[in-house]
Amino acid sequence: MLLQDGVSIAFYLGHSHHDITQHIEHTLHVFQHAIAPASLDWYCDYEGDFHKINSAGRAFLEQEFHSSQFAHIHLADHVNGVGDYGFIYDGQWRENPDSPDASRVLSTVTFWLPTEFLESQGPVLVRELALKLSADLPFTSGHAGLAFNGQLSLLGVDELVHRERLRHPGMDVPDESASLHLGNRIRGVHWMNFLGPPVLAELGGVDALRERLKSPGTTVQPLSEGRAVITLGPEPDAGETARSPVLPPYRELARVLEPWMYFQGDSRPSRDAEAQRRWERRFLD
Repeated sequence: MLLQDGVSIAFYLGHSHHDITQHIEHTLHVFQHAIAPASLDWYCDYEGDFHKINSAGRAFLEQEFHSSQFAHIHLADHVNGVGDYGFIYDGQWRENPDSPDASRVLSTVTFWLPTEFLESQGPVLVRELALKLSADLPFTSGHAGLAFNGQLSLLGVDELVHRERLRHPGMDVPDESASLHLGNRIRGVHWMNFLGPPVLAELGGVDALRERLKSPGTTVQPLSEGRAVITLGPEPDAGETARSPVLPPYRELARVLEPWMYFQGDSRPSRDAEAQRRWERRFLD
C-alpha cells in the first residue's frame, strides 16, 4: 500500500536541534507509550533504506539525537508499504554560518497514527495525546488532523492525492519542505491548530480569538508560555465537497488566520500553481 489515510500531529519549532534534543526525546517516549503494544521498530538510514533497530540501529539513533548540528530521524512500525505509526524529526542548525537563510528554517517533528487508532480509541484520546506531545515542545505552530499518509513523491500516488484532496478539504497533504519557508506563518487549517508567539499575540490572544470564533464546537484553549490550541469540533472531519456547506468552522478560522497563513506560491513556485492556489485557499475562496 502506497497511500492511506491517517492522523498527523506536527509541530514547527524555531530552535536549533541542539537546543531541543531533550524535548524531542521526551515526546518520542510519550508517543511510544501511547501507541503500545505497537512499536516503532524500524529506522531509516542516510540512504533512505529502513532497517530493524538493533545495536547498530540504536547507535545510529544515538548519534543523530546528540548531533551538534543537524538531525534526521524517521521511525516506523513496519516497512510493508506505508507504516501505520511513524515518527519523523528534522532538527535544523539555525546558526549555520554557511547558510544565509539558516535562521529562518524551522525544526519539525511529526507523529503518525492510523485512522484505526482514532476509531478504536476515540477522538478524545487522540486530542489528549496531541496535547501531551505539545506540552514539552517550544513550538511556533502546529496542527493535528486527518491527512494523506503515503509515498507522495511517486507519480501515480501524487496524481491520486491531487484529485482526492479537492474532494475532501479536511484532509491535509503533508509537505516536509514547508519548514524551510514557513517562518512564523501558519500552515493551513486543521482539526487542531496550535498557535505560539508571535502570531497568537498579534491575533489579540485567547480572549480575542474566542470573540471571533463562534462556530458550534470550536474551542480555544490556552496553553503554557503564551500558546494556545484551537480545536474545530469534537472529532476531525475529512469534509466532502458534494455536501454544502463545506466545513463551516474551518472556513471561519481560515478567515481569521488568513493574514498569517503560509501560501506555497509566495515562497516557491509550484509545477501547477493554479491547482496549488485552489488547494491552499480552499477555505477562503
